[in-house]
Amino acid sequence: MKHKTIALLLALCLLFALAGCSKDAGQTAVPAASGEETSGQKSGEYDFPDVRFFDATLLDGSAVTAEDLFDGKDVTVINCWATWCPPCLDEMDELAAFEKTLPDNVQLVTYCVDGVQHADECAQILEEAGFEGTTMISATGDFTTLIEQMQYVPTTIFVDSVGRQTCDSLIGSPSDLEEAYTERIDAALKAAGKGSL
Repeated sequence: MKHKTIALLLALCLLFALAGCSKDAGQTAVPAASGEETSGQKSGEYDFPDVRFFDATLLDGSAVTAEDLFDGKDVTVINCWATWCPPCLDEMDELAAFEKTLPDNVQLVTYCVDGVQHADECAQILEEAGFEGTTMISATGDFTTLIEQMQYVPTTIFVDSVGRQTCDSLIGSPSDLEEAYTERIDAALKAAGKGSL
C-alpha cells in the first residue's frame, strides 16, 4: 500500500512538471488535460478570444494599448505565466533565448498573471533568464476576457497585427519550445502572406 501511494505521488508530480499549473489554483498546481500540451481548435474556432482592444500596464510601469503593442508586428506571441508555476519558470530560459532570434516583424511578449502582486519577483525571474522583451502585468478589455477563460499557465497565444488569433494556442510547456513556436509563427506568417521565419 505504501509503495502504491509513493508511486501515485511521483506520477502526479511528473504530470504537474510536464503540463502546466491551474491559473485559478493560486499556489496549487493542476496538470493540463493532455499531460503535456494541448492545441485548442474547437469546431473551426481558436480556443481563446481575440485580444484586439485593451490597455495594459508593463512591468516597467508604463502603459500601452493593444494598438501600441502590436504596431509594426505581423505576429505577436503572448506567453502567459506566473511566478508560482514551476513549468513556467522551467521554460523561461528557453523562451528568452528564442525571443532573441525573432525577426523585427515578430515579437514575443509575456504576461505575468500575478505580476501586480509580485512585480519584484517577476522582474528577477525575467532578468535571470535573460528575457529582454516586453512583459505585461495587468490589462483590461479583451485581455481580461482571455485571462478569465484561461485555465492553465503557461498558455501561449499567437496573434496578428491587430490582435486576432491566427493559429492554435499552446497550453502547457511544449517538449520542444522552439519547434512548437516556430511552427505556429510560420502558420501565422503564411496566413498573412508574409512567408516564414
